[in-house]
Amino acid sequence: MSVNAISASAFYCGGISGAGNEYQEIIRKLRAYGVAPSGDFYADKAKLNKIEEAKENKNTKLDNSDAGKKTPQSENRPEPDVVDKGEGTDQIAMLNRMQLGLL
Repeated sequence: MSVNAISASAFYCGGISGAGNEYQEIIRKLRAYGVAPSGDFYADKAKLNKIEEAKENKNTKLDNSDAGKKTPQSENRPEPDVVDKGEGTDQIAMLNRMQLGLL
């Protein structure tokens, strides 16, 4: 079985178009991050992977550090000086007794 030049060329171009679409996507993402593509598929793919991993690690660290902190509002609030001694409940109980006619 022989392969002629036309079928070999079509096979080669078909293989490149799939990788070409992926490479175009890599270039687009690199430019979105402000990085100039080098023109080498594998080098640019490695750059993009490194950038995305760094971004993911940064987001993970921020999420973990936020989970351990108290909210700034709770840190700044002083403890209340007045402690509820149940005086409000006594008043409600008195009103309930009055409504029931026990007083």
